Order: sequence, then structure tokens, then C-alpha cells
Amino acid sequence: MKRRNVLGMAAGLSIGAVAVPGQAEAATGEQLSNYASHVTDARSITVTSATGQRLKITAYGNQIVRVRAIRSGETFFADTRYEMVVPANHAGMGGTLSVTDSGTALTIVTGAADGIRVVLQKNPLRLEFYHRGTGALLAKEDATRSITWGGTNNSVITEAFVPPPADEHFVKAGHGFFGRSPRIDRTGDVVAHNYGSVRGDQAPAIVPLYLSTMGYGVFFNTTFDATFSFASGTARDYAFSADDHGTAGVRPQMDYFLINGPEFAKLLDRYTQLTGRPRLPQLAIFGLHMTDKNFPDVSDENWWRTKITQHRNAGFPFDHHVNDNRWRSGTGAWGGSWFEFSSVRWPDPAGYQAWAADNGVTVTLDYNRNNSNLMAGWVGGPPPGYSFKAADLTGVADNGSVPDWSNPATRAWVWNVFWSKALNPALHYPGDGLWLDEPDELGPIPFNADTANGRKWSELRNAYFFYLHKGVGEEGWDPQTAGHIGTAKRPWTWSRGASAGQQRYGHYWTGDIASTYSEMQQQIRGMQVGGLGGFPFSNIDGGGFLGGTGGLISEPFYRNWTAAWSSVSPIWRPHSGASTTSQGAIASRWPLDQSAVIQADFRKYGELRYTLLPYIYSIAHEAAATGMPMARAMVVDYQTRPNAYSHDLQYMWGPSLLVAPVTSDGGATQNVWLPAGATWYNLWADIKHVGTDSADLPYVTHTGEVILFVKAGAILPKYQYAQSTAYLNKRHLEMEVYAGADGTFNLVEDDGVTEAHRVSGAKSVTTLTYTDAATRITVGHPQGTYTGAPATRRYVVRLHGLTAPVGMRVNGGATLPSFTTEATAVTSGGGTVWDAARNVLSVVTPAIATVVGGGVAATIEPSGSAFPAATGGTAYQAERATLSGAAIDTRHPDYTGTGFVDFADASASGAYVQWTVNVPAAGTRTLTFRYANGGTANRPLAIAVNGATVNGALAFNPTGSWSTWSTTSFTASLPAGSQVTVRATTTGANGANIDSLTVG
Repeated sequence: MKRRNVLGMAAGLSIGAVAVPGQAEAATGEQLSNYASHVTDARSITVTSATGQRLKITAYGNQIVRVRAIRSGETFFADTRYEMVVPANHAGMGGTLSVTDSGTALTIVTGAADGIRVVLQKNPLRLEFYHRGTGALLAKEDATRSITWGGTNNSVITEAFVPPPADEHFVKAGHGFFGRSPRIDRTGDVVAHNYGSVRGDQAPAIVPLYLSTMGYGVFFNTTFDATFSFASGTARDYAFSADDHGTAGVRPQMDYFLINGPEFAKLLDRYTQLTGRPRLPQLAIFGLHMTDKNFPDVSDENWWRTKITQHRNAGFPFDHHVNDNRWRSGTGAWGGSWFEFSSVRWPDPAGYQAWAADNGVTVTLDYNRNNSNLMAGWVGGPPPGYSFKAADLTGVADNGSVPDWSNPATRAWVWNVFWSKALNPALHYPGDGLWLDEPDELGPIPFNADTANGRKWSELRNAYFFYLHKGVGEEGWDPQTAGHIGTAKRPWTWSRGASAGQQRYGHYWTGDIASTYSEMQQQIRGMQVGGLGGFPFSNIDGGGFLGGTGGLISEPFYRNWTAAWSSVSPIWRPHSGASTTSQGAIASRWPLDQSAVIQADFRKYGELRYTLLPYIYSIAHEAAATGMPMARAMVVDYQTRPNAYSHDLQYMWGPSLLVAPVTSDGGATQNVWLPAGATWYNLWADIKHVGTDSADLPYVTHTGEVILFVKAGAILPKYQYAQSTAYLNKRHLEMEVYAGADGTFNLVEDDGVTEAHRVSGAKSVTTLTYTDAATRITVGHPQGTYTGAPATRRYVVRLHGLTAPVGMRVNGGATLPSFTTEATAVTSGGGTVWDAARNVLSVVTPAIATVVGGGVAATIEPSGSAFPAATGGTAYQAERATLSGAAIDTRHPDYTGTGFVDFADASASGAYVQWTVNVPAAGTRTLTFRYANGGTANRPLAIAVNGATVNGALAFNPTGSWSTWSTTSFTASLPAGSQVTVRATTTGANGANIDSLTVG
């Protein structure tokens, strides 16, 4: 059968240095011999060779077959020996196999017409895999290339296929130490992603899965060290093997799952069905995380309150507080402290949690492996202790504190500590996430060391992370019984390193990485291949952990990585090891400690990310449901395009956004591939480019600008900017729509905290559709609902790429009026705004009731009438004004713009908000202030124009609540000019919350 591949390109990467059993060994090692007999059942066929070997092929559904082989006298491992595959799936995925015997071969097919066909040649026993529908060959063995037992005492098991054709390319999921990957296309490489051997080997993602451009994937079901060879054309260089390093006891067995696609998206879906769907974190986890690592001598619970409040007051977002060491009892340092709130630095954790809940803050608590022996109830040594034999730990740092996570008692112990010291809701302590630090530096344990589950370290080590997460997730957090959290709150657990299957419990981060551009490039690729291995919520130290001279990073570097790239990666968590104690405020990753230029960038990217949270959270839901990465390597969407395999420093952020982080200081030319078949908009400038596969776009970079393109037909749902995910106003939904193609997007929303979305389907899906020829946007009513779903919604649609404005209507009504600014359209109950500089037409609808169960909520389309003349004056947002004695806030919904201004509670006289406005011609103008006053008394402000008082006590009377907005206005004579100042100043009492000033 002809081997077919639509990707026409040649391999061109050098082979790595890791050894794989080769042709010479194949000649001397034991291979499958000739056929003797076979037996079948509904799902499996077991073939026995003339020398007593056995080969078993089992269907897992219609698109996956499992292949196992053992030597004479051996017994197949139990299905549950390796828990990377969800244990229930061994029976639960079902499937059927049909077997036909032709005399010389057995033909085995799965139940689906587009499934898998396996041909097993009999003499000798050799496997061939085909796509059943098209007949395309996927992979095959031959006389000399097959399953082989070799190495010392048969310590190595290998599956070797015939050399791949030159145009077959391979993508290996997972990555090496520190989250690094040298490239996405591993054709020509030998790749081994295993647990480290020496201290310092941090954060591998051990995922024995690879994908082929032929449209299949292979998952190697072993926790022994695995090596994959994807070399091109030599005698035996397409193979994968497992090695027990000559340890005593059982030998590795050949056990792999061949997964049919042919699309990569389907492969990832089927892989994560097999090994478990990624665990969806709380909505807050997709907001900004900050840590106290840079403040090792001053950070305590009051420091956190102050630091968060200062940043919020300056307009920055903040969601997730990540504790490093200082919260813990004992020294509060890396060593000598343990998992328990310090009575000195955290005397009132319940009080802090109350404050955090009121202020939209969630909290991670860290656990360091090296302090385990200081924690309550620790028992050293092997069972009944929680560790290993002392003799096996002599080479390990902090060797009195090495938990054996394969021991159920060890896992129960650590969960009990987490529960009793922090996570028990009865304590009312903070605790939404667990940072499981340093389980990755036990490489010096001998391969032959015994573990609690009866295996050798050579077999356990690649599952070490998995067992830790199983203990914290499945056995610890999840049970709906006393002593556990259950479905009331989703966990956010992350370790330094990952094992396949761990994604169904928790996640990982990439360790103490360097702060260099070359490291940044490796992390960009590592993020993508981690996502291809079932870990879509990539978690990387923003800006790197180990800085340059003195541990510091430059301003351009901070702007390009910490602010720009990190904001469009799955988890935004700036973090480093530099200390402000010895190096000053510049050592901090917190934006308010940096220059004004950095602060401006950080606020820009904070607003970008937080407004895009409906889009981001929807693609996170897709990741949890299907295994589709949030940050998609270009090969996922463009599997058949050669450019996708060479352009691995750019990626798709969901289906519509193309991201190319700037990995130099700026000013250089960076080539960007905009795939053919689409028009692409520069997000920052609304300039359109026609995609092409024949040439890259030379893009002149700017410091602090991540390169972002939007595909024509995209619909990007947005919320108004808020400084915490807890403050997001779901009654107000915005959409950025890019003309030039039809498009659709499914907006997924839920309560953001509980597991109700997973256990009872409590979520809503709102379908957004754009029809380009008609310039029509259709917003569906939600399918499904959840606690806190909005009963009404206002929609704001911004149409990009129009050549001229047109009159618009909603649900067949009259042509909407036109206004100068969106804020005026919102406060007027609906309207349109034309931005001539960017060719963007905004349409604001009135509030529309939502009806659960489908149907159309809003049809927004041209009315057939001319675009009306704009009225309503010009609105100027308070949060963009100059402030003194006042702070930016977003806690109360239904403001316009990106927030409002709250006068400090202690202010009496002299605090102010000052706008700079444009007055084309001198004359009498109406000044209208939009505000909220939830108090019981008038809060007058003095109004001055260019420093001269024009109203000494303008009334700002009570509005009934801080979420009820009203206006107050008066007329004043304004001079002409583009720099006219209007100042509102407190006069003996706190001011109201100010949303905007409109100059009529």
C-alpha cells in the first residue's frame, strides 16, 4: 500500500547523541519469531509465537489500538500498573476488533470505517498499521525491524519501524529539563525526556507521546526511561525503547497505544481522553499572579495587603497571590520552615482570607520537599515510614526529607498536613492553590533502589510527579467527604516537573530558568510542546528566575517578556530570585517598582489580557474538554503546511490570534509567517496583510510590543477591564469583529470557582456569528446556565476593516443614533461610533434579556440608512485623568471605560481628578460628571477650569448604591485649546466615585 503524506518537505535536522538500539543489536537481540496460534475476544487478539512469545492487540474505542508484547514465561503487566492511562478507560473505552486470517497474515480492523487496520504478517510476526478509510500506511515493521528484547539481561525493550519517508515529520510531546525545547519538529533527532540524574535537573515534562504528519500518534505506556529516535533514513533509526538500566526485578515490556487522527487536534483529543482531560483551574488563575520572592525579609500578611492595594490603586490588575517561603512557620526561608502559617509573619490568616475574599484575591501556598521532615507527623525511612532507605539517599541533598510518593501512606500524610494547617474550610484560611516545589532533584537515588510500591526507582522515577499529584488531587482534594474539599472549589496545584496523566489532577511550572532571550525562545517552544502533551496551562516564571548581572534584568527585557509575552501565555506569573533587600526596588518583578515606561506597558497588557478573558477562558474550557492547547503550535492548525514546522517561535493563541513574542531588545526585523488562505490584521494598527506561504512578513519590532495578528472573520469576545476576575461585569459583553471572512466563536462561561461545570454541566455556551457579506453579527441566547449568570446583557460590537460607516440597527429596529464616544453611546442606552483613524465602527445595544436554551438574542446589521451625524459631546474617562488623593477602582460594575476613580476614605480637602480636554472653539459648554454615591449625604466637589474655580460646590447627591450611576452637570465658559484642564476637588468631605466627564 502506498505511503501517503501531504506534507511535502525533507528532513533536515541532525540526530541527537542519545543511543537507541540499532541494527547490530537487532541481529543479536530477541525478536518476535514465527506465528503459532491466536485467540480473540470482542476487543483483543492475542498471538503466540513458535517460541512462546505473546503479542496482544486491543481496541480502545474505534481510533486507538494498544500493542503489547512479552517474552516466553512472562505475564502481561496489569492494566493498572501504569496509571498514566485513566484506570477506568481500560474497560470503559470499549471498542471492537474484527480479525481475518489470510493464511500468511492476520488483518485486524477496528469498528469504524475511518478507524485503524492492522496487518500482522505471520512469518515472522511483523506489524503494519494503516488508516482503514484511506488505506494510507502509517508505520510498519519488517524482517529486521520489530519488537526486540536486548541490552544486558534484556534490560531494553525496543519497537523499531522501517525508516520513515523523507517527508514524514515528527513532533515529540513534553520537553526536557527547565521546560526547554530546541525546536518543535524533532525529525532527525533522538529525544529522551526522563527524570533527571543529578541535582539541578529541574522540571522535565515526561510525556512519552509523539505525533506524526502521517496523522497518527504513539503513546508509549511505560515509566521506565524512554528514548525516541526520529532519524531519517539509516538502518534502524525510527524506534522507541525503554530501559531499566540493568536493575533487578521486572523488565520493561513493550506496551504502546497507536492513536489515529489524522488531524493533530483529533490526536490530542483522543490522547487526553485516554490519559485524562486537563484539570480546569478557577477563573482567577487566568488573571495576574505575583509573588513575594523578591522581598524575602519584609513580606508578611500586611505587606501583601499593602502591595496589592498600591498596585490596584495605580490601575494594575491583580488576582492571584503566590506565597513563596516567608508565610511558613520557622525561619520563613527556603530551609528550616514548614507548611504552617507563621504566628509572627502571619498571625491572622483568617483575617487575611476575609480581606482577600472582599478584594477579589486568591492565594497559593507553597510546600518545599526539603522541609518535609519538619512537618507534622513525618516518619522517616521506608514503610512504615514515608521515605526510602537511608542508604539509597546518600547522594541526595536534604536526604532526611525525601518522601516516597508511591506510598499511599505518604500521600495521605501530606494531604493531612495541607488540610489541617490551611485548607480545611473551617479554619477560614487562604488556600486556593498548592505550589509543590522541588520534587525533581532526586536523580542521585540509585536505579536499583526499592520503592514503597514494590518497584525499583528505575521504574518509579518517571511517575514520581504523577503520584504526588494523585495524592493531592484524586485522594486529597477531590473526595466529597469529610477531610476533603470536593466540588466546592477547583484546585490549582503545580509542581516542578510533570508526568503524563498528571494533567487530570494538576499542572507544573518550568523551574528556575534563566533570564535571557535564548531561554525565552526555548520556553516559547516548551510551552507549545507541553501543550501537545496534555498540559495546556503552561506556567513559566515571567522574565525568568535567574537574572543577569546581580540577578537583575534590563528594562527592554522586562517589557518584552515579563509584561508582553507573559500576558498572552496561559499563566501570567512574573517571578524571579533577585532580592530587593540587597539590590533595591529594581530587583522586583512588581510593575509599580519599575520605571514609568514599564508601568505603561504593564498596564497596557493588563488591560489587554483582562478584557480578553472571555476569549481566554473559553479556550481554557476547550483545553479541558478536548486537550486542545491554549497556545497552539502552528502545526496544530496548519498540519499540512511546511512553514508550520519551521516557524516555532510563533503560535496561535486560540483559533483567531497569532502571537510572535519579540525575543530581542527591539528595533530588529523579525520574520513572521502569516498563513495563506486568510487576511490577517495587525492588532495594534488594524493594518491588513494577505497571508502567504511563500514568504514571511519582515516585521520591525518595537520594545515592549508583542507581535499580534488577528485572522479575518475572528470574533474576540471581551469584558470591560476589571482589576480582578471577581469584578468582571458579565452584563456587558463586547466583541471585536474582523471583517473579510465569515466567523463564529462559542463563548463559554461558568461560575469560575466550583466544579459544577464538570460534575453537573453548569455552564453556558453563547454562539457568536459574523456573516461578512451582510456585515451581520448574530448573538445567540446561552445554551445552559450557571450560578451568577447574567439575566440581561448589553452588547458592544466593534467592526474592524470597514471602508466607511453605515447606519446600524439591532433586532430590526430603527437606525441607531451616532455619538462621538462609546461611553456616551452606553449611557444613552445604545448607539454607534465611527473611529475614522482606525476604520472601526462600534455598535452599542440597549440591555437585552437573556433566555436560556438558545435562539437569537441580538441581530446587529446595517439598517439600509445613512450613518447619522454624531452628537452627545466627548467623554473623558476619570481613570485616565491626573489623580491626587484618589485611586483607580473597578469593584463596582457598570462604569464606562476601564474603571472609575475613588477618593481616598481619609481625604478631606484637596484631593482631585483633573482632565485635559480639547475645546475646538471658545464658548459655553455643558460639563457632565457621571458618578456614583452610595452614601447618605451630598459629596460636593469644586470645579475649576485652567485653575480658576467655576463652581465651588457642585452637588453629587446620593444615588442609592455604589453600583448605581447618575450624572450631575452645569454650564461653564471654556477657552479654546487642546490642553484645557478641568479639575474636580474635594471640599471638606470625601468625594463620590467618578466615572467620567463629558464636555457637551
